[in-house]
Amino acid sequence: MDTEQEIRLGKIYNGFPGEGVKVELLDCLSVEQFQEFEFSISVIDELHDIIRLMSFVAINGDEVIDHLYSSLHDFIIKSASLDGVKQEDGDKAFLNTNRLFLNYLSSIRTFLDHSETFLKRKYGAGSSQFLEFKKMISFYFDNSFAYRFFYKLRNYAQHISLPIDSFQFSSKYNQENNKLNGTITAAFNRNKLLANYDSWGTVKKDLVKEDAEFDITPLIVEMTSNIQEIERNIELLHKDELVKASTFISKLTDHLRNDNAEIFIAHKFKAKKNGELLSYQSIHIPFNTIEFIQSRLIS
Repeated sequence: MDTEQEIRLGKIYNGFPGEGVKVELLDCLSVEQFQEFEFSISVIDELHDIIRLMSFVAINGDEVIDHLYSSLHDFIIKSASLDGVKQEDGDKAFLNTNRLFLNYLSSIRTFLDHSETFLKRKYGAGSSQFLEFKKMISFYFDNSFAYRFFYKLRNYAQHISLPIDSFQFSSKYNQENNKLNGTITAAFNRNKLLANYDSWGTVKKDLVKEDAEFDITPLIVEMTSNIQEIERNIELLHKDELVKASTFISKLTDHLRNDNAEIFIAHKFKAKKNGELLSYQSIHIPFNTIEFIQSRLIS
């Protein structure tokens, strides 16, 4: 066989003492199988990209909440010291809370915009998948205050002012356990939001009903849950294609997955005139995402 046309599944082993990396070139693939492999990998990578964007939202949301807990811990320690909590401590915590929250808002919009563009390009604006996605987004806007508020809040934060206006810490000495107990709250200012922005739309009615200052934390928890549910539903919108792609790859590789070696596709081989192999190009197979698909959509 012409080595330049040869296509094989391979296995690469790491960690052989004194031997370095060991590579085995195994099953031959036809051109048709190779093309189907490439297409299947591209389908699976599309899901991986969406999952990654959803993970950005979850991570950024967790970072806001973790920062509040960390600030509370630091402030309690400083409250028990001679210096106490200074103005600059509060200013720094306030700044970082807004910084992290802006990252969170941005990642939400990125996830939603990317998902909409992906489905529209892949299936078409009139497809059942795209129309179902738009219907789903409308459902969350209509039924989740966190969703519609944060959707509008990003524009407010981008063009008007920092979204979080209040950052408060309080502590109280507990005589029973001889410890300081504290609370920390990052909050939105209802009146400032309403006074400074006139494009809230239907969200204005929600804001009027809120307390003068309302906590960001429960809204972050609700919104992150919304995004995770939306991502899960996107998986279901192109389930058939994902299952087909993962099943095709599994059928051709399962018999090789009997050790800790990494399986890959080798192609575009280069050899010397005497037949000695010089080089080849490799393609990674996304087995982690394949296993995720099989556990979520097939099992």
